[in-house]
Amino acid sequence: MNFMQHHRDEILVEWATEARSAASARGLTDAELKNVMPLVLAALTGGAEWNGLKRPIESHVADRIRRGFEIGEIVEEFAILERCVADSVRRSPADLRPTEEELARLFVTLQSIMVQTTDVFQEHMRLDEQREKRYLRQLRTLADTALRAPSGAHDGLEARLHEAMEIVREAMGADAAALLLYEPESRKLVTRAVAGDVEAGLQEFADSVDLDSFTGQVAAHAQATELSDVVTTELKVSDALRFSGIHSLLGVRLPRQHRFLGIMYIGMREARPFTNRETRRLEALGEGLTLHLDNAKLHAELREHLSELEAERALRERFVAVLAHDLRGPLATAKMSTCLLDELDDGAEQRPALIRSIDQNLDLIDKMIHDLLDVSRMRAGQRLPLRIDWCDLRTLADEVVGDLRAVHGERFEIEGDPEVRGLWSRDELKRALWNLAENGAKYGAPDSPVTIRLERRRREAVVAVRNLGPAIRPQDREHIFDLFARTRAAPPIGASWGLGLASVRACVEAHGGTVSVDSGADETTFTMILPLDARPHQP
Repeated sequence: MNFMQHHRDEILVEWATEARSAASARGLTDAELKNVMPLVLAALTGGAEWNGLKRPIESHVADRIRRGFEIGEIVEEFAILERCVADSVRRSPADLRPTEEELARLFVTLQSIMVQTTDVFQEHMRLDEQREKRYLRQLRTLADTALRAPSGAHDGLEARLHEAMEIVREAMGADAAALLLYEPESRKLVTRAVAGDVEAGLQEFADSVDLDSFTGQVAAHAQATELSDVVTTELKVSDALRFSGIHSLLGVRLPRQHRFLGIMYIGMREARPFTNRETRRLEALGEGLTLHLDNAKLHAELREHLSELEAERALRERFVAVLAHDLRGPLATAKMSTCLLDELDDGAEQRPALIRSIDQNLDLIDKMIHDLLDVSRMRAGQRLPLRIDWCDLRTLADEVVGDLRAVHGERFEIEGDPEVRGLWSRDELKRALWNLAENGAKYGAPDSPVTIRLERRRREAVVAVRNLGPAIRPQDREHIFDLFARTRAAPPIGASWGLGLASVRACVEAHGGTVSVDSGADETTFTMILPLDARPHQP
């Protein structure tokens, strides 16, 4: 077409001027702006085959999509060209204008190009959506595999977060991807997984949620946060990240609303803005990962709850077995004593001994019931109730040693201050002392001394019970004050409830004090530290 041949350069200049002021041209160089238009004008002129435009149009649309252009912005470039051609025709003398038939063919060609552009865009979007779905499906498969792993296995979701970040990095075409999870105790974001070139530099790095940091900005906003250049930004970023070679960052909050779990971000070595499509895809991947993290957390909590129920069941069975054994003994003894007592004459010499036996066994049963009530309180997380009054630890220690000598012999010694008075619960402290001293006699070396040392300080009293013998294993010391805890050296079930040291801790804590154990190669010492006045520590 002669008209287009004569006016092609003029139309291209006019088009470039108008297109450069349009929103779609922002951020494009002159070459990038004009990349396909000379070919389109050549086709309109008849200097290029129509079929030859298909591949350049596809390349043009793909380039615009990568830069975040929407379909309206891409089509607008051709609409501007159509207006420029029409304006050029109007300005030309009538005898130099194309015929109506030529104009119709010209504009039909431009309309065909716009339709083709729209078709290419929609096909690209369809493939892009399929790609996104594919990576979301990979995340779901990874999470499902992790959740099906046996309890205690090392391939749970927490252990496979690195694989999840590899999926995210590949889906985004990024050079790096990182996941940071929030730890409420430290108020820090801790890097849990990194994929890509900067993995070694970022692993195990913790960052803050302060608003003057990049991570804090991501955490504070529901919308994605973009950083164009890590090196020059005034926001706080880690040195590991700043000098990693990564320049542009795009981060999303997990989840975008509600309870904060952490953040995920990708990094590019190229310093460039991110497109709307990249932002939307990262947000979609973040939503998918959040769902899987929530499911993994619920799954872990369920497993933990099931383990607690199993432990509770085993504990209950053990408790019932011990209870049945220990209660049956004193009950049977008391019953037998009452039968013998019934058969004796009034003046029989055995009568006082049998009455004492019945009384002792009833006292033992009463102590067991008292322990049962304490177990119920301790299991419920409650403090033991105390009846506080003035009492002397030395007097309590003398009474305890007198009782235990009748059972274990002359093994018990008391040393330290002759009087240690304070406002405490006499009954509970006596029971705690009795448990510690009997524990020393049971588990210490046979016939070795058990020493109770008393010390009064300015604001507290210290009671130390020491026995000689093998050390308590570190793994046993860790739980030795727990309910029903028993060391490997403990007697078999039936000989002890496993409540003694737990009740000692409950007693000491109810007084506002502390209890600890120190066990070396040849001796073990349990130490109670009590405030001289327990009243301020009561509920």
